[in-house]
Amino acid sequence: MNSYTRLTLIGFLLFMARGMTGPLSSLYWRSLGASYVAIGLLGTVTSITSIAFSYFWGRASDRAGQRRLFLFGGLAGLAVSFGLLVGATDAALLFPIHALSAIAQTAYGIASLALMGDWLEHRERQREGVGRRSGAEAGSGRRMGTYRGLSSLGFGLMAFISGSIAEGLSLRVPYALATAFHVIALVLALGVREAPAEGDAHVRMGKAAPVPQPTAGSHPGSQLPLTPLLVSALIWSLVTGAVYAVWGNYMVDDIGYTPGQMTRIWALASLSEFPLMIVAGWMSDRIGRLPMLAVGFVAWTVVFMGYIVAPGMPFIVLIQLTRGFAYSAYTATSMIYAAEVRSRAERGRMSGIYGTAGALGSILGSSLGGAITQYAGFRALIGASAALVFAGAIYLGSVAIRRAATQSRATAAPIQ
Repeated sequence: MNSYTRLTLIGFLLFMARGMTGPLSSLYWRSLGASYVAIGLLGTVTSITSIAFSYFWGRASDRAGQRRLFLFGGLAGLAVSFGLLVGATDAALLFPIHALSAIAQTAYGIASLALMGDWLEHRERQREGVGRRSGAEAGSGRRMGTYRGLSSLGFGLMAFISGSIAEGLSLRVPYALATAFHVIALVLALGVREAPAEGDAHVRMGKAAPVPQPTAGSHPGSQLPLTPLLVSALIWSLVTGAVYAVWGNYMVDDIGYTPGQMTRIWALASLSEFPLMIVAGWMSDRIGRLPMLAVGFVAWTVVFMGYIVAPGMPFIVLIQLTRGFAYSAYTATSMIYAAEVRSRAERGRMSGIYGTAGALGSILGSSLGGAITQYAGFRALIGASAALVFAGAIYLGSVAIRRAATQSRATAAPIQ
């Protein structure tokens, strides 16, 4: 089993764990005595910890040149933290456990994204022999979409049954199963290897290494700008962190779904992400990373408005399918964008900066989301999120148009 396959299976297992616990988390925290404000603060603790460690882990992985060590350490920490959640008896215990989980998740997330970027780059170099094509020609977006889409499949499968498990047994049982998934992932990580560095094969063969080529998406005249990636990560994390921290309570308490129905509705979107993530990655190869991010943000606006206007059956089915596309459009595109925006030597740091922007958004989303829900209600929160994500879509679209115009002028200049 090669490292690409192992990384994909590890991601699949970790998202199975998230699917088993994510839709039920706010219900579990409430059962331990946490208020909505406390639930929001839990997300804030996680995000602050992620900010503190994102750049640190990313830079350390670049300097060490051994990303797999951070991958293994992160998975070990996640297994321990989920085990502690199973035995939690009071809401106060959730805060240190969440901090530990955030430290571990950050190490895993940065290492896995950088490793996947390294292996995709190496795979293209093998195919080309020398140099490499641009990201759009190489289809890196489609491959990243496949990797991330399988993870969504794992989430959806478990989210579909987690509510029934909790209803039939206990809210703790899904967390026990999630712990087991992390342990299996930890065993798989033992076989992950680093991607060969550029020029390694040439050195072994006694040949000179080729001159380094620009990274995918950053070839001359078309370098991907970093700012739109960070802005989109900030906004996306803010609105999704705010809404989905209390979405389960909204669907159960306000709309009237049972926990089992709520998790199956959540699973509908997650299961649709498997094919849609591949489609989104392919589309980003065809139309470009920035336009695809803008399309995803427009879709998110439609989803949030749908939650306000038509949250009942059968409309929620269409809304959740749209959510699957919106999530896929952002996630697949932003992940390959983060892997391409700079060279391999800086890929860990870029992953860390990307993670930091997302964590900052999560801080704002988690802290504001719980408070707005507590004092103004669910619909006020969702409406504000819709307005913000639509503003983000306008910004991303305008940057994409300006960039396309600049490239067009640069292409036409030698002809004039």
